[in-house]
Amino acid sequence: MNGRFFIVVCLTVAVNAGMGLIVPILPAFLQSYGFSVAELSLPFVSLIIGRMLSKTCAAQIIALLSNKVTLVVSFLLYGLVFACYPLVEHAYGFIALRFFEGVVEGISIICLTDLAIVLSKESRGKLMGIFGSSFGIGFMVGPLLGGVCYELGGTTAMFAAGAVMGGLGALLSLLVPAIEQVPPKRNNWLLPTMEHMKFLPEYGPSIIRRVVFFCFMIVLPLYATRQMDLKPTDVAMYFTVSAVLSASLMPFTGKLADRIPAEKILALSLPLMAVLIMAFGLSGNAVLFTALFLMESMVFALMLPAGMKVFAEAVNGHPERTEIISSFGGLTEALTLPLAVLIPWLYTVSPLLTWVAIGAICALSGAPFVKRVMLGRALAPAAD
Repeated sequence: MNGRFFIVVCLTVAVNAGMGLIVPILPAFLQSYGFSVAELSLPFVSLIIGRMLSKTCAAQIIALLSNKVTLVVSFLLYGLVFACYPLVEHAYGFIALRFFEGVVEGISIICLTDLAIVLSKESRGKLMGIFGSSFGIGFMVGPLLGGVCYELGGTTAMFAAGAVMGGLGALLSLLVPAIEQVPPKRNNWLLPTMEHMKFLPEYGPSIIRRVVFFCFMIVLPLYATRQMDLKPTDVAMYFTVSAVLSASLMPFTGKLADRIPAEKILALSLPLMAVLIMAFGLSGNAVLFTALFLMESMVFALMLPAGMKVFAEAVNGHPERTEIISSFGGLTEALTLPLAVLIPWLYTVSPLLTWVAIGAICALSGAPFVKRVMLGRALAPAAD
């Protein structure tokens, strides 16, 4: 792995660490503002809207400012948002800051994904495995750091840690390489997505990464504390252990995607993820749930590098690469938006039904790859 790709990995860790920083105490924190379980969706909705709107114009902003300047500004704003969280005195202010957090996250993730695709032309499976593991490392660092800061200094210390990470990310962004940007043709995320719908199956695993983690952020703290009578710090350990597994395994599972057809890996891993997630709701106790959760984390580590490789190879040579990445990012947020409302409501109806719904999304994403393998259309891995 060259130094430029390593910088991209470090910045991706920083973004995702900030995203997961307050996850362990989020339900209790929001309920302190008077939110009911069903109303927990409101801050998530504001976050998604911010991410969706930013991804609407991410390609235009990157083309105008360059990828380097875009990242520097994004991380500075990210740190500023976290610095403002302790100043909030009512629920509406918190929701507004979640919106701005989503805006910054959306643009920075598009920029980093674009860089990762361009810088991974050789040993793509391995490098995409490392890039995918950076999300896991970030989710590991975020909840773990958040839990430690909360124990030492409460929520103020947690938000201060996020502000510091934003500042450090801005400094590191000064070292990213400049890449050539093709001016986007349109300003609406929906139109280019409709033009390039042929890439949707290849982008499906990336949608799963986002959707599953988003649903876990909502459901896992509720299920762990209410159904299994665990503490918020125990919730942090679930996210941390999952991230450790993913970060440890993905560089190796990425190499596997360089040796056997990635579509075959996806045809196996996505349906298996679906079954394991559905089984969460039948676990009944913390021991069985933990075992299923660890298995799902390992299968996820097998799935993601293959999925990222399939998409990267599909769009790398395309003249509208950044626009495609941006548009599908916007589509992902649009698909996530109804889940922010549906998942908390569905949980009040039935925790089991909630896990079944999340698993069904994984099964749907895996269907095109199962079909390709059954028809003998899985592509052999490209030579380095």
